Amino acid sequence: MLEKISQDINAALKSGDKATAEALRLLKSALLNGKIAVGHELNDDESIAVVRREIKARIEARDLFSDNDRQSQADKEEFERILFSKYVPEQLTAEVIDGLIAETSSELIDSNFGTLMSAVMKKINGKADGKLVSERVKYFLEGK
Repeated sequence: MLEKISQDINAALKSGDKATAEALRLLKSALLNGKIAVGHELNDDESIAVVRREIKARIEARDLFSDNDRQSQADKEEFERILFSKYVPEQLTAEVIDGLIAETSSELIDSNFGTLMSAVMKKINGKADGKLVSERVKYFLEGK
């Protein structure tokens, strides 16, 4: 992933897109820091986890800037979030998550929140935000 991002930085610089190049440099830096933290080259799953953390940070920052009437900063954070999203697999939709929850619930003897949430998160394997999964599990258990 680092190589792909480096190529994209060069392409952005050649085309004169400084905003994209700057954002990608931030992402590359986060990946390099992740590599240092674990002490080895990042595998695909570890790289995706780093990018997802960066996306989550951009969402939180965007929301804070929006709440405090700093729209230009919020727009910058949103631009970075959209750009970074291109480097991770697409997230599962609520409908797909609901299907996995129903399937997992039928496989379990005891479907309390903790047990069901844990089993569903193992199946999803990082392909959906934990907050969304938690909301969907609560909704499923309330409707049952």
